[in-house]
Amino acid sequence: MPASVKDVAALAGVSSSTVSNYLNHPHVLGAASAEKVRAAIAQLGYVPNESARQLRAGTSRTLALVLLDAWIPYFQELSRGVEDIAREEGWSLFFSNSSRDGDLERRNIDMFEAHRVQGIVIYPLGDVVPRLEQLAERGIRSVVIGPTRESSTVGSVLFDDRGGGRLAGEHLLALGRRRILFLGAPSVSQSNDRLRGLQDAVAESSATVEVDEVAHLATEDGLEAGARIVALPPNERPDAVFAANDMVAIGVLAQLMRHGVRVPEDVALVGFDDVAQAHQSVVPLTSVRQPGYEIGRAAGAALLRQLADPTAPLPEPTPFAAELIVRESTVGR
Repeated sequence: MPASVKDVAALAGVSSSTVSNYLNHPHVLGAASAEKVRAAIAQLGYVPNESARQLRAGTSRTLALVLLDAWIPYFQELSRGVEDIAREEGWSLFFSNSSRDGDLERRNIDMFEAHRVQGIVIYPLGDVVPRLEQLAERGIRSVVIGPTRESSTVGSVLFDDRGGGRLAGEHLLALGRRRILFLGAPSVSQSNDRLRGLQDAVAESSATVEVDEVAHLATEDGLEAGARIVALPPNERPDAVFAANDMVAIGVLAQLMRHGVRVPEDVALVGFDDVAQAHQSVVPLTSVRQPGYEIGRAAGAALLRQLADPTAPLPEPTPFAAELIVRESTVGR
C-alpha cells in the first residue's frame, strides 16, 4: 500500500498535523521538524494524494484546455502558452482534443465539470457559450479563443482573422495575381473570416476568388487540393492560392513541386498562422502570422483574472492584430 501521512508522521516522530503543515504551510515549521518530515517522505517514497485533498476541500487548483485539433502545430503553440502561465501561477492544466467533433467537444466539457476544474480555456467548434454560462453559475469560469457571442460571464480572446485574410489578398493583388483559389474549411468560423477578408481585398479589383473546401485543415487536405490543381490544364490553374492555414499550404506546395509547377512563378502561395514549418519548407512560405503562444498566454491570464475576482466585469477584448510575413512562396528568391 502507498505510504500515508500517518506513516510519515510515525517515522519522523511528529504529529500528522506537522506533516500536513510541511506539505501545505512549510513556513510555519522549524528547520529541525521540516528536515525530519523531509527525510521520512524520501525514505517512504510518500506522494501526496492531491485528488483526495481536492475532494475533501470541494475545490481544486486545476484548469482545463479544450483544443479544436491538437495535432495542428498552431494549437501546440497555443497550448504551450496556456500551460506556461498556468504553471507560473501554481495551477495544474488538463488537456483534451475535440477533433472537430461537436459531440466530443460537449463530452469534454462535461468531463471537466465532473473533475471539478476551476476554469476552462476552449477553442471551440460550435457555439458553447450557453453551456459555459451554465458552468459559470456553478463557479467554473471560462474563456473562449475566437469569435463568440457576447456574454457577461464568459471571457474571450480574439484574433483579427478577417484582417489577416485582407492582408493576404492585398499582397497577392500587388503582385499582379488575379485568379485566386482559397482553400478553407467552412465548418470553422475563423476559416470563413479569412475568406471574407480575402474577398474584401479583391472586391474593387478585376481579380476573382474561387473556393475549394477542405475537410480538416491538415497537410493531407493540401496534398489532395494540390492534386486537383495540377490536374487542370495550365491555362486554367489559379495563379495564386491562399490556404486557411500553413499545413494545407505546405501540402499544396509539395504537390505542385512534385509535378513541376513552379512556386511562385506559376502559382503564388500564402498560408496562415506562420508556424515553424512555414519558414522551414523547401520554398519558405509567405504566411499571415497568428501568435499562438501569445494568444494562449492571454487566454490563460484572462481566465486567472476571472478566478481571482469572479464579480469583476469582463473587459472588452482587443483582437490580436494580423501581420503578413512575406517569403519566397510569393516573391521568389
